[in-house]
Formats: sequence, C-alpha cells, structure tokens
Amino acid sequence: MAGCNASVASTDRPSLVDGVRRRLTFQERPATQALVLVLLLWFGVQLGTLYLGWTVAQWQWVFTTDSFPALSPGLVLASISHDPANVTHILGNVTLFWLFAGESEQHLSGVEVLGFFVATALVSVTVGSAVTGDSMLGASGGVLAFVGFYGAHLLVTHRGGLALDTSDYGPLDEGALRAYWQSALLLFPPEFLLFTLGQYAGVVPAGRVAVIGHLVGLVLGVGYGVGRARFRR
Repeated sequence: MAGCNASVASTDRPSLVDGVRRRLTFQERPATQALVLVLLLWFGVQLGTLYLGWTVAQWQWVFTTDSFPALSPGLVLASISHDPANVTHILGNVTLFWLFAGESEQHLSGVEVLGFFVATALVSVTVGSAVTGDSMLGASGGVLAFVGFYGAHLLVTHRGGLALDTSDYGPLDEGALRAYWQSALLLFPPEFLLFTLGQYAGVVPAGRVAVIGHLVGLVLGVGYGVGRARFRR
C-alpha cells in the first residue's frame, strides 16, 4: 500500500504530525472537503428559511421526506438537510464525514466518493421513510456508509498492512499512537452497530426514527467495501 495512506503501515509514510495536518486541511481529500462545505452551506440555507416566514408544511416539503411516496424536492434534498433545532446532528455528521469519508478517499477516486455519498444517502432516507412511514432528513445514512466501507475495505483489502501491535512501542510512541488510531477506526463500526440495534430494541434511551436509515447506510457501506474488493481482484 502506498505511503499516502496514514492508516496503513508503510516505511515512507509521513509523520504523525503531518498526517494530522493533512487531515485537518483536507489535503488529498478534495471530494470530502466539497461535501462538507455543501452540508454546512445547505444548513445555513435552511436556517435562512426560518427567517423568511416559511410554514412548517413548506419547510417539510422542501427539506424532508414528509411527502413520501408523492414526489417533492424533499425526497432528494432530505439527504443533505438537517433539523435546525438540533445542531449536534449536523456537527456530528460533519465530524464523522470528515474523518471516515476523508480516510475512504485515500482508497476511492473523488468521483467515486461523490457518487457513493449521493447514492447511499438517498437510499437511506428513502428506505427509512418507506419502512417506518415517518418523515426523514439527514445525511447520516450516507455518512455511515463511509464508516462501514472504510472498516470493511481495510479488513478485506489491507488486512496484512494494518499495524495494530503496540508491543514494540512505548504508550506514547508514534507507532503505538498509529496503532491506537487504527484500532479506534476499526472498532467504531461494530460499536455503532450495537448502539443502533440497542436503539431499535429500546434498550438505549434514544430516538428510533432514524435507526433504519442508519442501518441501511452501514450495510450499504460494508457491502460496497466487500464487493468492490472482490470485483477488483
């Protein structure tokens, strides 16, 4: 694996500090940067409509899947829209997207990143609305698709190059920190899956409305990661 991927062991990869700087400044991550900007700017547009006197019905028609199965702009725009009253939703999605889509972009082309997000986000909100009958919005399905893809891709394609052993390092050595980072990225998808299943079962005290969309996104991501690896072989 080429040294451009800081999550896979290599002898010529950049230092840990350089890797952090590259992630923060979206270096080699132009598609991820563009989509993050789209999500944030679109959230600003949504906030702006609140000051234009839009009714609840108008807002839902444009930004949510409330009209499903009847056609409306919301059936498409819901995949990038977020509830203005829940800022943590957009911030959480942007953070996970910056991390996992950015890492995934080291293995995917920019066009593939864009197409993958659009497809998985749309499918997630549509299936979520169809199964639950509830109005949906949010990019979570598309974001979690990258979470699922990244873990599956590394385990299937780059399993032999992962550096997860810290026995030769001190707890704060660069090699150990890389291993901790990789372990955290690989453990996040199954942990989030358990959390989501707990939501659906009512064990976790959190809302259940978006659970189906979340699960669809994770499954699509894992499926694409596994299928893509087999196809390329």
